Amino acid sequence: MNRKKWFAWAAILLLTPICALAATFPDKPPSEHFYVDEAGLIDARAGAKIDEIASALLAEENIPLYVVTIPALAVQDAVTMRIEEYAAALFNHWGIGWEDRNYGILLLVSEGDRKARIELGADWGGAHNYEAGQIMNDLIIPGFKRGDYATGIADGVRGLDAMARGLSLPKPQGPWWVIPAVLGGIALMVMLIINLFRSGRKGWAWVLLGILGVVLLFIIQILLSADSSSDGGSGGGFGGGFSGGGGATGSW
Repeated sequence: MNRKKWFAWAAILLLTPICALAATFPDKPPSEHFYVDEAGLIDARAGAKIDEIASALLAEENIPLYVVTIPALAVQDAVTMRIEEYAAALFNHWGIGWEDRNYGILLLVSEGDRKARIELGADWGGAHNYEAGQIMNDLIIPGFKRGDYATGIADGVRGLDAMARGLSLPKPQGPWWVIPAVLGGIALMVMLIINLFRSGRKGWAWVLLGILGVVLLFIIQILLSADSSSDGGSGGGFGGGFSGGGGATGSW
Protein backbone atom coordinates (compact mmCIF):
# COMPACT_ATOMS: atom_id res chain seq x y z
CA MET A 1 0.00 0.00 0.00
CA ASN A 2 1.48 3.35 -1.01
CA ARG A 3 1.76 6.28 1.34
CA LYS A 4 -1.29 8.16 0.00
CA LYS A 5 -3.58 5.17 0.45
CA TRP A 6 -2.18 4.55 3.92
CA PHE A 7 -2.94 8.13 4.96
CA ALA A 8 -6.45 7.87 3.46
CA TRP A 9 -7.30 4.72 5.45
CA ALA A 10 -5.77 6.22 8.59
CA ALA A 11 -7.95 9.31 8.18
CA ILE A 12 -11.09 7.17 7.77
CA LEU A 13 -10.29 5.12 10.88
CA LEU A 14 -9.66 8.25 12.92
CA LEU A 15 -12.65 10.24 11.69
CA THR A 16 -15.29 7.47 11.98
CA PRO A 17 -15.32 7.41 15.81
CA ILE A 18 -15.35 11.21 15.85
CA CYS A 19 -18.39 11.26 13.52
CA ALA A 20 -20.15 8.74 15.75
CA LEU A 21 -19.50 10.91 18.80
CA ALA A 22 -20.92 13.93 16.95
CA ALA A 23 -24.19 12.14 16.18
CA THR A 24 -27.25 13.02 18.26
CA PHE A 25 -29.81 10.55 19.58
CA PRO A 26 -33.49 10.78 20.53
CA ASP A 27 -34.29 10.79 24.24
CA LYS A 28 -35.38 7.50 25.79
CA PRO A 29 -39.15 7.02 26.00
CA PRO A 30 -40.83 7.09 29.41
CA SER A 31 -41.25 3.73 31.12
CA GLU A 32 -44.85 3.27 29.95
CA HIS A 33 -43.89 3.57 26.26
CA PHE A 34 -41.66 1.53 23.97
CA TYR A 35 -41.29 3.80 20.96
CA VAL A 36 -40.01 7.25 19.97
CA ASP A 37 -41.61 8.63 16.81
CA GLU A 38 -39.59 11.68 15.75
CA ALA A 39 -40.55 11.17 12.08
CA GLY A 40 -44.30 11.12 12.83
CA LEU A 41 -44.90 7.71 11.22
CA ILE A 42 -46.77 5.92 14.02
CA ASP A 43 -50.48 6.62 14.53
CA ALA A 44 -52.30 6.16 17.84
CA ARG A 45 -53.52 2.66 16.99
CA ALA A 46 -50.07 1.39 15.99
CA GLY A 47 -48.50 3.09 18.99
CA ALA A 48 -50.90 1.35 21.36
CA LYS A 49 -50.16 -1.99 19.70
CA ILE A 50 -46.39 -1.46 20.01
CA ASP A 51 -46.71 -0.63 23.71
CA GLU A 52 -49.01 -3.62 24.29
CA ILE A 53 -46.72 -6.13 22.58
CA ALA A 54 -43.44 -4.76 23.92
CA SER A 55 -44.81 -4.42 27.46
CA ALA A 56 -45.92 -8.06 27.48
CA LEU A 57 -42.59 -9.23 26.05
CA LEU A 58 -40.65 -7.38 28.74
CA ALA A 59 -42.89 -8.61 31.55
CA GLU A 60 -43.07 -12.24 30.41
CA GLU A 61 -39.67 -12.86 28.79
CA ASN A 62 -37.53 -10.03 30.22
CA ILE A 63 -36.68 -8.93 26.67
CA PRO A 64 -36.88 -5.18 25.91
CA LEU A 65 -38.10 -4.18 22.44
CA TYR A 66 -38.02 -0.56 21.26
CA VAL A 67 -38.97 1.26 18.07
CA VAL A 68 -37.41 4.54 16.94
CA THR A 69 -38.24 6.60 13.87
CA ILE A 70 -36.14 9.56 12.72
CA PRO A 71 -36.65 11.97 9.79
CA ALA A 72 -33.16 11.21 8.40
CA LEU A 73 -29.65 10.41 9.55
CA ALA A 74 -28.59 13.91 8.53
CA VAL A 75 -31.05 15.38 11.03
CA GLN A 76 -29.21 13.43 13.74
CA ASP A 77 -25.83 14.80 12.59
CA ALA A 78 -25.02 11.30 11.33
CA VAL A 79 -24.83 11.95 7.59
CA THR A 80 -21.51 10.08 7.33
CA MET A 81 -22.82 7.01 9.16
CA ARG A 82 -24.55 3.98 7.68
CA ILE A 83 -27.86 3.06 9.29
CA GLU A 84 -26.23 -0.05 10.77
CA GLU A 85 -23.66 2.12 12.53
CA TYR A 86 -26.22 4.60 13.80
CA ALA A 87 -28.55 1.84 15.04
CA ALA A 88 -25.68 0.20 16.96
CA ALA A 89 -24.63 3.56 18.40
CA LEU A 90 -28.21 4.36 19.48
CA PHE A 91 -28.62 0.87 20.97
CA ASN A 92 -25.44 1.35 23.02
CA HIS A 93 -26.26 4.96 23.94
CA TRP A 94 -29.58 3.87 25.44
CA GLY A 95 -28.12 0.66 26.90
CA ILE A 96 -31.02 -1.53 25.74
CA GLY A 97 -31.02 -4.75 27.77
CA TRP A 98 -28.70 -5.69 30.61
CA GLU A 99 -25.08 -6.73 30.81
CA ASP A 100 -25.99 -10.13 32.25
CA ARG A 101 -29.00 -10.61 29.94
CA ASN A 102 -28.21 -8.79 26.74
CA TYR A 103 -31.24 -9.65 24.60
CA GLY A 104 -32.46 -6.20 23.67
CA ILE A 105 -34.14 -5.49 20.32
CA LEU A 106 -34.25 -2.19 18.42
CA LEU A 107 -36.19 -1.36 15.25
CA LEU A 108 -34.90 1.89 13.72
CA VAL A 109 -36.63 3.57 10.76
CA SER A 110 -35.06 6.49 8.89
CA GLU A 111 -37.80 7.89 6.66
CA GLY A 112 -35.69 10.29 4.60
CA ASP A 113 -33.00 7.70 3.90
CA ARG A 114 -35.67 5.09 3.10
CA LYS A 115 -33.86 2.57 5.26
CA ALA A 116 -34.70 0.51 8.34
CA ARG A 117 -32.57 -1.57 10.68
CA ILE A 118 -33.25 -4.33 13.19
CA GLU A 119 -30.44 -4.30 15.77
CA LEU A 120 -30.06 -7.10 18.31
CA GLY A 121 -28.25 -7.30 21.65
CA ALA A 122 -24.96 -9.18 21.79
CA ASP A 123 -26.36 -12.27 23.55
CA TRP A 124 -28.45 -13.14 20.48
CA GLY A 125 -25.10 -14.04 18.93
CA GLY A 126 -26.14 -13.52 15.32
CA ALA A 127 -28.31 -16.66 15.45
CA HIS A 128 -31.45 -14.84 14.29
CA ASN A 129 -30.17 -12.91 11.27
CA TYR A 130 -32.26 -15.01 8.88
CA GLU A 131 -35.47 -14.48 10.86
CA ALA A 132 -34.70 -10.78 11.24
CA GLY A 133 -34.31 -10.60 7.46
CA GLN A 134 -37.66 -12.33 6.97
CA ILE A 135 -39.34 -9.87 9.34
CA MET A 136 -37.76 -6.94 7.52
CA ASN A 137 -38.55 -8.12 3.99
CA ASP A 138 -41.92 -9.81 4.52
CA LEU A 139 -43.55 -7.78 7.31
CA ILE A 140 -41.98 -4.31 7.45
CA ILE A 141 -40.91 -3.26 3.95
CA PRO A 142 -44.17 -4.16 2.10
CA GLY A 143 -46.09 -1.68 4.26
CA PHE A 144 -43.42 0.97 3.74
CA LYS A 145 -43.53 0.53 -0.03
CA ARG A 146 -47.23 1.35 -0.10
CA GLY A 147 -46.71 4.31 2.23
CA ASP A 148 -48.34 2.63 5.24
CA TYR A 149 -45.53 3.07 7.74
CA ALA A 150 -47.71 2.50 10.81
CA THR A 151 -48.82 -0.94 9.64
CA GLY A 152 -45.31 -1.91 8.53
CA ILE A 153 -43.88 -0.98 11.92
CA ALA A 154 -46.67 -2.70 13.87
CA ASP A 155 -46.28 -5.86 11.75
CA GLY A 156 -42.53 -5.73 12.34
CA VAL A 157 -43.06 -5.55 16.10
CA ARG A 158 -45.40 -8.55 15.92
CA GLY A 159 -42.71 -10.44 14.04
CA LEU A 160 -39.93 -9.48 16.45
CA ASP A 161 -42.11 -10.53 19.38
CA ALA A 162 -42.66 -13.96 17.79
CA MET A 163 -38.93 -14.29 17.06
CA ALA A 164 -38.02 -13.43 20.65
CA ARG A 165 -40.50 -16.02 21.98
CA GLY A 166 -39.33 -18.74 19.58
CA LEU A 167 -42.67 -18.83 17.75
CA SER A 168 -43.48 -19.01 14.05
CA LEU A 169 -43.41 -15.62 12.36
CA PRO A 170 -46.88 -14.11 11.77
CA LYS A 171 -48.35 -13.41 8.38
CA PRO A 172 -48.43 -9.79 7.19
CA GLN A 173 -51.69 -7.98 7.79
CA GLY A 174 -53.57 -6.87 4.71
CA PRO A 175 -54.16 -3.19 3.88
CA TRP A 176 -57.26 -1.35 5.10
CA TRP A 177 -59.33 -2.24 2.02
CA VAL A 178 -59.08 -6.03 2.47
CA ILE A 179 -62.06 -6.40 4.85
CA PRO A 180 -64.38 -4.19 2.74
CA ALA A 181 -63.29 -6.19 -0.33
CA VAL A 182 -64.13 -9.46 1.42
CA LEU A 183 -67.55 -8.18 2.45
CA GLY A 184 -68.18 -6.91 -1.07
CA GLY A 185 -67.09 -10.25 -2.51
CA ILE A 186 -69.43 -12.15 -0.23
CA ALA A 187 -72.32 -9.90 -1.27
CA LEU A 188 -71.41 -10.44 -4.93
CA MET A 189 -71.33 -14.22 -4.43
CA VAL A 190 -74.79 -14.18 -2.85
CA MET A 191 -76.20 -12.14 -5.74
CA LEU A 192 -74.55 -14.44 -8.30
CA ILE A 193 -75.96 -17.54 -6.64
CA ILE A 194 -79.47 -16.07 -6.50
CA ASN A 195 -79.23 -14.97 -10.14
CA LEU A 196 -77.90 -18.35 -11.30
CA PHE A 197 -80.69 -20.28 -9.58
CA ARG A 198 -83.32 -17.93 -10.99
CA SER A 199 -81.96 -18.04 -14.55
CA GLY A 200 -80.94 -21.72 -14.55
CA ARG A 201 -77.63 -20.88 -16.24
CA LYS A 202 -74.69 -23.24 -16.13
CA GLY A 203 -71.09 -23.32 -17.34
CA TRP A 204 -68.76 -20.33 -17.01
CA ALA A 205 -70.87 -18.52 -14.44
CA TRP A 206 -70.46 -21.37 -11.96
CA VAL A 207 -66.71 -21.50 -12.73
CA LEU A 208 -66.46 -17.76 -12.01
CA LEU A 209 -68.36 -18.24 -8.78
CA GLY A 210 -65.99 -21.04 -7.72
CA ILE A 211 -62.89 -18.91 -8.44
CA LEU A 212 -64.35 -16.02 -6.47
CA GLY A 213 -65.07 -18.34 -3.54
CA VAL A 214 -61.49 -19.66 -3.50
CA VAL A 215 -60.06 -16.14 -3.51
CA LEU A 216 -62.31 -15.09 -0.65
CA LEU A 217 -61.37 -18.15 1.41
CA PHE A 218 -57.67 -17.40 0.85
CA ILE A 219 -58.07 -13.79 2.02
CA ILE A 220 -60.08 -14.84 5.07
CA GLN A 221 -57.40 -17.39 6.00
CA ILE A 222 -54.74 -14.66 5.90
CA LEU A 223 -56.85 -12.43 8.13
CA LEU A 224 -57.47 -15.21 10.65
CA SER A 225 -53.75 -16.08 10.82
CA ALA A 226 -52.81 -12.66 12.19
CA ASP A 227 -51.53 -13.09 15.73
CA SER A 228 -52.92 -11.11 18.64
CA SER A 229 -50.95 -10.13 21.74
CA SER A 230 -52.03 -10.10 25.37
CA ASP A 231 -51.60 -7.30 27.87
CA GLY A 232 -48.55 -7.24 30.10
CA GLY A 233 -46.67 -5.11 32.56
CA SER A 234 -44.52 -2.17 31.56
CA GLY A 235 -41.19 -0.78 32.64
CA GLY A 236 -37.90 0.49 31.32
CA GLY A 237 -35.61 -1.97 29.56
CA PHE A 238 -32.40 0.00 29.88
CA GLY A 239 -29.65 -1.59 31.93
CA GLY A 240 -26.36 -1.25 30.11
CA GLY A 241 -26.97 -3.67 27.25
CA PHE A 242 -25.03 -3.31 24.01
CA SER A 243 -25.44 -4.36 20.38
CA GLY A 244 -23.50 -7.03 18.52
CA GLY A 245 -26.01 -9.85 18.06
CA GLY A 246 -26.70 -9.25 14.39
CA GLY A 247 -29.94 -8.08 12.80
CA ALA A 248 -31.13 -7.04 9.36
CA THR A 249 -31.32 -3.95 7.15
CA GLY A 250 -33.97 -3.09 4.59
CA SER A 251 -34.69 -0.31 2.11
CA TRP A 252 -37.68 0.70 0.00
